[in-house]
Amino acid sequence: MTPKLILYIGSLSPNCNCYKRYKTLIDLGYNVVGIDIDKSIYVKNITASIHHRFSVGYGIYKLKNQVLKAVDELKPDLIWVDNKTYLMESTVKKIIAKLPTSKLINVVTDDANGRYKAYWWVTRKTAKYYHHHFVQRTENIEEYYSWGAKKVDYCIRSFDPNFHKVVELTNEEKQNYSCNVGFIGSYEEERAEFIAHLIENGIPVKVIGDGWMNKKYWSIIAPHYISKGVYSDEYVKRLNAMQIALHFIRVANRDQQDSRTFEIPACGAFMLAQRTPVHEELFDENKEAVFFDTKQELLEKCRYYLSENALRIEIKKNGLTKVYKAGYDHSSRLIDVLKKVYQ
Repeated sequence: MTPKLILYIGSLSPNCNCYKRYKTLIDLGYNVVGIDIDKSIYVKNITASIHHRFSVGYGIYKLKNQVLKAVDELKPDLIWVDNKTYLMESTVKKIIAKLPTSKLINVVTDDANGRYKAYWWVTRKTAKYYHHHFVQRTENIEEYYSWGAKKVDYCIRSFDPNFHKVVELTNEEKQNYSCNVGFIGSYEEERAEFIAHLIENGIPVKVIGDGWMNKKYWSIIAPHYISKGVYSDEYVKRLNAMQIALHFIRVANRDQQDSRTFEIPACGAFMLAQRTPVHEELFDENKEAVFFDTKQELLEKCRYYLSENALRIEIKKNGLTKVYKAGYDHSSRLIDVLKKVYQ
């Protein structure tokens, strides 16, 4: 059995991976109607922070009405909530009462029980009403069950082949974007500490991302800081232009993999990533990707692979092959989700 109509609730900003998953479902041939939570939750004013942090305010009410109207008019047989849910318990109960035979699922990419778990109280309170949850961390499985969830499955991230890919750079782009070592991502103190160590030891790192200015190690990193976060085509071009693309996992979210785990090799870049058990399962170390634990190990591997051009090129080619061969793309991942829902 497959769904006849999917009501997809999530951020539909073109720069968001949620939107890319939504588009992938459409490309797979499913009938999908999207509700963009950004227009209710992340409006450009002070209420956006209140909506996001506390799940209260007019935007929550607006989203509820939009969802219930779609449920009444469309009668979807699958309601897909992507990532953090802003549907209150009363709203979820109404959906179930209106559509008792439809499936209600939540595909979660962030950590509902990590450092920012206070902001996820709605997810914990409503977990028991969903037919299926898909989580990115093995720790979340038992946590969701403790909140009353009926079914929880492990489902890691993926990449969009229509977007994350090898591209041909112009001469001007090569001149502007090329670098030996680069990092795209937001500030975290551990990331800054590792990058500062590289810079102090003769490995300049181009840093792109939000939240870096005036934080710890800024005086070292500032001369190498390029810009705030980049998205769309520039993100892909930046990765394509790096000889070595650094990848740090997000400690606050208890990550062992994330979207960049797959996006970096999909863009044909050599990935030098923080070692985690999941990274080691996903890629053959030193053949498809390279991992590090300590600052000194990171420094030594940067020096080594910058000097071994042929080996570096071979590894990045192997990494590109792996993400396709192993089914790390959105289509493969979402097909697996739907199979599990309708087993």
